[in-house]
Amino acid sequence: MPTTKTITPQLTDTQVALKDLHLHPLNARAASPETYAADDIPVLAASIATLGLLNPLIVQRTEVDGKTVWGVLAGGRRLTALRLLAEDKAAKAWTKTTKIACRALSEDIAAATAITVAENVTQAPMDPLDEYEAFARMIEAGGHSVESIAKTFGVEARRVAERLRYGRVHPDIRRAAREKHITLDVMKAFATHPDHATQWAVFEATEGQYRQAWTIRDRLEKAGLKLGSLLGRFVEAEYRAADGAITADLIEEDSVLTDEALVERVLEAKLQLHAEEERARLGFVWAEGRRNCDYEALRPYGRTYPSVIEPEGAAAERCRVIADRLLAIDEARNAAEEMDDGTDFDALQDEYAELTEEHEALTTGWTEEQRAKAGVIAHWRYDRVEVVYGLIRPEDMEARADETTSGASGVSAGLGQAGGGSGADGATDEGPAPFEVAASLAADLRTERAIMIGAGLAADPALAQDLALFKIVSELWNAHGTRVSWSMGISATRGERPHGKPDGMDQRPAEAIAGLREGVDLTWMDGARSVTERFERFRLLDADMKARIVGVAMAEAIAPAELGDHEALLTHVAGQVVPDMRAAWRPTGEAFFGRIKKAQLLDLLAGDLKQPEEAVRLATAKKVEVVDYLDRLFAAPFATLTPEQRKAVETWCPPGMAISALRDRHRVEVTDYTNAEAEVDEDEAFDADPDEEFGPDDEEYASEDVEAVAEAEAA
Repeated sequence: MPTTKTITPQLTDTQVALKDLHLHPLNARAASPETYAADDIPVLAASIATLGLLNPLIVQRTEVDGKTVWGVLAGGRRLTALRLLAEDKAAKAWTKTTKIACRALSEDIAAATAITVAENVTQAPMDPLDEYEAFARMIEAGGHSVESIAKTFGVEARRVAERLRYGRVHPDIRRAAREKHITLDVMKAFATHPDHATQWAVFEATEGQYRQAWTIRDRLEKAGLKLGSLLGRFVEAEYRAADGAITADLIEEDSVLTDEALVERVLEAKLQLHAEEERARLGFVWAEGRRNCDYEALRPYGRTYPSVIEPEGAAAERCRVIADRLLAIDEARNAAEEMDDGTDFDALQDEYAELTEEHEALTTGWTEEQRAKAGVIAHWRYDRVEVVYGLIRPEDMEARADETTSGASGVSAGLGQAGGGSGADGATDEGPAPFEVAASLAADLRTERAIMIGAGLAADPALAQDLALFKIVSELWNAHGTRVSWSMGISATRGERPHGKPDGMDQRPAEAIAGLREGVDLTWMDGARSVTERFERFRLLDADMKARIVGVAMAEAIAPAELGDHEALLTHVAGQVVPDMRAAWRPTGEAFFGRIKKAQLLDLLAGDLKQPEEAVRLATAKKVEVVDYLDRLFAAPFATLTPEQRKAVETWCPPGMAISALRDRHRVEVTDYTNAEAEVDEDEAFDADPDEEFGPDDEEYASEDVEAVAEAEAA
């Protein structure tokens, strides 16, 4: 009779044919062999095919389906991989009759259970640093390559290269990772740059700080240009031709072009060449290539735009062909809608759009007068070459303080008479449309305003500290039974800031917060220390540093909210830190104008922005052109604007973005009431505290209070 007593198992070396091996009923995965990772088995099979079975299977005689077989107690993954090899006709050395190295266990059932559990539960994956050292030894002593190692273990060559790249990390930084002074992720971040001196400079510069992988990578990315970046690929050929220095990396795309001065010279030369090509194509008089050309750099320039021209010769004939085809597409779409014959409407729409764009290019252009002054600037932006067309240099511009220019010239200028017009995609002459924003856009504007307020608080740490401490103490003591603010999420969480177009909004406030965060001391946050040690280290910081930390924390805590009476405190503070919203924020084409109807954009341009003639000019243009015009206008008001137009552009703020002022509540002291006025039912009288906040269950009372105030103000 089998015993259940646990003893040290006796294992006997033996060999068993593959076809006679089965999972033992006591194997931890016998009931669910499908739990083996599907992608893992082929990797293991590839390793066995190349190196052989390095670890024998642990087996025991048992019964499966009434037959006595060899049951595999430990090594189920290896058994599955061996069976996969036996089914692979290319693996000729492995068949169902191949003898497999095993170690047989006696019939100690308790010990068998312990072995299979230990085999399947307590195994740990290989440490990445150990993996690196093993791969390195295979290359140095075994003559292997990255590709042969990858084939041996059935993994991608990039994984092997990434492990081997740890050898490019400065030895002292690797030692710090071994000794747990830095995390493995931080050490990996240092591996992204191939130069030891650069790595060590960053390591020393961050000594005593709380190192994070993303901050290390960010610092290293600024130390030279990576070959795999779009800019690196753009200048690579000319850089190599000039014998520019390259610090090589095992992964070629991560090699670094270290001669930054040469990179800039090559880039500017290529930009100049591109600008010259565009100048010659359009017949302009000057061209310039620049590394950077932001809106501030373009501010002194005038701008001329293409106007309608009459095509001649082949261009005129092509326009007639396009017009006929556009008419045919319209007729085909109408007929298809009636017949429902499965016509590919998307293909027709794409063709229609392409032909419309071609027709527009043939029927618009610059006049001789415009080309006599205009030029182009080619610059590097958003990882590509961008060209600004139709620029007029400051010395070529005429004074336009009070004068207007002809509409035919197409020169961007402030023009002063109102006018009407209509466009195919929504502009009408039925009068100005009320400027409204959708609920989703209003929510996004509140998000941007929350970031703006946060940036203001971060820049005024003393005020931020007072605000944070006041909120915490007030709500802990709960002296008045109400919350100080619903929108200051400083209870150990960041304020949620959802946004439909985060990449398109003005990034300056967020960049300001990030810059201020970089300047604070966060060494006390080291997660390797206990909470009490972190607290004591925080206490050692001076008052100014604590205030700056609180300022940044508050900057990240402000959540989107409606400002006004129900956010009296935040409205009051916002008015102090952001007294002029437009001085620190601007609406952009992607995040704002592109989400407004064209008719409203034209009315905004003609009315609030006092540019009616531009509105007339753009009435027949595509909406994307109107959006682009407004985006550029708000980014850098054109030099040709009149003082009145410039002021309108620099001060305009959309509904839902401006910080609203608190309404004056006209309170009357009790002593001002006459006896007749004081005779009210005590059950119906209540004192509405202007700072009182309403929770989710108080909406009914909140709406009644607002209605009462509105009626009082109307009276």
